[in-house]
Amino acid sequence: MGPNSVNKLEALGLVVGPVLALVFFAIEPGGMFVQPADSTDPAATITSVASNPGIARVTALMVPLGLILMLYGLSGISRVMRPDTMAAAWSRLGILFMNVGAFGWILTSGLTFILTRTQLDAAPGLESAIPIYMVDSGLSMLSSLAVAAGFMAFNLGLSAIYPPGPLRITALAIAAVSVVCLIAVIIGNSIPDRTMITVSRICYFPWVAWSVVLGVRFLKGRSL
Repeated sequence: MGPNSVNKLEALGLVVGPVLALVFFAIEPGGMFVQPADSTDPAATITSVASNPGIARVTALMVPLGLILMLYGLSGISRVMRPDTMAAAWSRLGILFMNVGAFGWILTSGLTFILTRTQLDAAPGLESAIPIYMVDSGLSMLSSLAVAAGFMAFNLGLSAIYPPGPLRITALAIAAVSVVCLIAVIIGNSIPDRTMITVSRICYFPWVAWSVVLGVRFLKGRSL
């Protein structure tokens, strides 16, 4: 392993972590595939979660695990950067933002466990769950902003390392996608607008794809 190479375990984190998080995020009740609900409708989302408690609890455990593995891999990239460069400074800033965002998403996973115990057969049960969901929604919004800002900063750092070519272009494109996500999250939660929230979630796919590409490169023994 060269001085600019990421450890194999860190590279695996880049591949497994984001894929794991995205797969379980996709099957989260009220999300894309399992009893989809309008994210701007608290009652519909709570009903979806409480109607599928088993799936909701599994996803609440696995999504944070995937995020932690991904952050482990990204930290490996940051570790091998020359510490006195602007690229390393951008990467450290990105990691900091993503750590804050991941911590927020872990908190929302805990709130999901509480929502799975909602008694849907009684009106007071649903009403008492709405404040919990509103806290969950607020944390999710702030966490998404932090993660998007983190991906933007981290990939600006990567773009400063790579020479002109496909890798630099891709890193800059991912940074641009992160800006789109930031704008979509702000608009989607301010109006609120379901379309903008969907756009912000679509941004997760290029993030995952890019992380996997980086991880596979390092698994093949490539240097940064």
